[in-house]
Amino acid sequence: MPDPGQPHDTKSLWRSHRSAMVSFALGLAVLLSSLSTPATADTGLQSPIKLGEVTFRWFGLPLYDASLFAEGQERFDWQTPMALKLSYRRGFTRMQLTKATAAELTRLEGPRADQDRLLAKLERCFRDVAAGDSFVATTRDPNQVALYLNGRQTCDVRHAEARKRFLNIWLSPNSRSARLSSQLRGN
Repeated sequence: MPDPGQPHDTKSLWRSHRSAMVSFALGLAVLLSSLSTPATADTGLQSPIKLGEVTFRWFGLPLYDASLFAEGQERFDWQTPMALKLSYRRGFTRMQLTKATAAELTRLEGPRADQDRLLAKLERCFRDVAAGDSFVATTRDPNQVALYLNGRQTCDVRHAEARKRFLNIWLSPNSRSARLSSQLRGN
């Protein structure tokens, strides 16, 4: 509060007000940037944009939630770096994840000469999961997929067409649930 015995200094008050507004704006910018950090950290992408999110169920029982992110764009494109996040609602063993992956690759692709090599690489990625755990498959290149369990990298698979072959399990129009795959792709 100004001293009644001193002349009123509007310039000083204006500078003080302006300084407070600048501090507020900077604080707000820091807060907003911190809000986007978890998505960046969760996906491994610099500018993740969520395309879709679905819950996969088995006879009505929710198994996991899936979210698909693209690098800096709002449409699905196999040429774009992307990340698929699976947030588990129940536990699965490493062997269950491996067997399910092998069954789906075989169902979608039929037999391929290099399928055993790809599956061996993917098998090293899997770990047992519990309710609340998340696996993220981040792929920046068509021939690469990195897997992260709860933010810690478990592997970096390099294999011809690894992106499409692995992610087709969830994203293919011929997946176990074409409707959910379409929603996940943002359609």
